[in-house]
Amino acid sequence: MIKTYLKRGNIISLVASLIILAGLVLLDLKGISYALSPQFLAIMWVVWFLAIPSFMSYHKSDLERPKLMDYFAIPAIIITFFGLILASLGDFLGIEIILLGYTLEPVAGISIYLTTKKFSYVNSSLFFWGAVVFTAGLPLYLVNLGIVSIAGDIVKMVGIVGLLMNSRLMAEAK
Repeated sequence: MIKTYLKRGNIISLVASLIILAGLVLLDLKGISYALSPQFLAIMWVVWFLAIPSFMSYHKSDLERPKLMDYFAIPAIIITFFGLILASLGDFLGIEIILLGYTLEPVAGISIYLTTKKFSYVNSSLFFWGAVVFTAGLPLYLVNLGIVSIAGDIVKMVGIVGLLMNSRLMAEAK
């Protein structure tokens, strides 16, 4: 494991999670139709662009089971890209395709979890299971239960911060 790249991936993921949180809260307050608004789509495009350096950092960090990251993160990024294009053209199908892409995120995250749990089982679990709850909660916006996804994103961020603060994991990652 190359800790410098792992740390970089975690920092980028934390920034993306903060931006996602803003979008999730706005979506919860304004309703599902807000998903096609220029403001929400701008947030989603920023998150999408952050996915690329995040993936590259995790890819270079020599994670355990790297094929999980490669085989699921790359299709997630591609699928989400096409969903963003459709959504940007005003087609709600784009939002559904984005959701499809996001369902691959927790599977790709298994490699991060397997690598980081040796240093902090609790924070690795918070990061991983927060991502699972975040993803599973996305369709719940349709029935006004977006708070589930918001809670998952917050739990994921707590895990990331915990991993970033873990001295054993971040030693040598300067």
